[in-house]
Amino acid sequence: MWPTLAIWLCTARCNRSCRHCYVADRFSGPELTTEEARALIRELAEGGTVHLAFTGGEPFLRPDVLDLAREAVELGLRVSFNTNGTLVDERLARELRRLDAFVFLSLDGADREVCDAIRGPGAWRQALRALAVLRSYGVPFSIIMTITSLNYGLGRKHVLLCEAVGAWGAVFLPLIPAGRAAGPGRELVPNARQVLVCLREAEGAAEEVGYHATVWCAPFAARFTRSKRIYVAPCSEGVADISPQGELLFCDTLDLRTGDVREGFSRAWEAFLAFKEELLRGRDVEGMEPCSRCPVRAFCEGGCLARALLMRKDVRAPDPLCPAVAGAPVD
Repeated sequence: MWPTLAIWLCTARCNRSCRHCYVADRFSGPELTTEEARALIRELAEGGTVHLAFTGGEPFLRPDVLDLAREAVELGLRVSFNTNGTLVDERLARELRRLDAFVFLSLDGADREVCDAIRGPGAWRQALRALAVLRSYGVPFSIIMTITSLNYGLGRKHVLLCEAVGAWGAVFLPLIPAGRAAGPGRELVPNARQVLVCLREAEGAAEEVGYHATVWCAPFAARFTRSKRIYVAPCSEGVADISPQGELLFCDTLDLRTGDVREGFSRAWEAFLAFKEELLRGRDVEGMEPCSRCPVRAFCEGGCLARALLMRKDVRAPDPLCPAVAGAPVD
């Protein structure tokens, strides 16, 4: 099984210091060179990968990132960028349009005060300026809100903001306590009730204005969202997470390195599959409580494994942010 999606943390560098950053202080050493990155992209394309996502850090701080994206597109890959928007200007927007690229922009709160409290002074204003530029050049984008203990009450506003500014959709991602969020930012980790409040308010707003939203890294949300306008993404089997140094990661939020793409992606992917099989050998959703009685257990599979490892230190534990696991009413 070859990955259809490759997520490359193309640099760990960033021009912001978000309190909940999952990349901060986790990666060191020489990042992939331009030639090493080109070799990776060629091998991904030859193997059948469909989509290459450039993220970071801030991907646009990598000087060769547009050249690499251009090569990926010429080889038949779709490309996207996850950005904070600070470096988006008209020149960059024109290049993104030529690449037919999709942009995911992080904005952790429709309220300026809340967003800036999480991402730093000026983050909200810069993000909205970037959205205006992208929209004017016809670059499609979605806006990601990481759900935290500080912004969970803004689920409705996030959907309404996304609809108003012309975003393709609203994205919600409950915080995973990695990187800075495992240390000084740990107070931002929401509880299960707060996640439930946020997503139900978002669901109501989506129904009200006829909009759509996606939930990432929380497959348990399928248990308590009812609207067809809310898409709950599964933890996909066909995703390769690649570090700035070219390490193949079990998950981009976990420091579980399974291979080195410098030695060839195919070889690293085989090592990843073997590592995954061994790691998950003892994880059985039918033996988890309360998962064994959950109607969405086959889809959810116990929720986010990264949270289970980071918050419970147990690969056999269910996602602690699931309201059913935490005992919050979901029906």
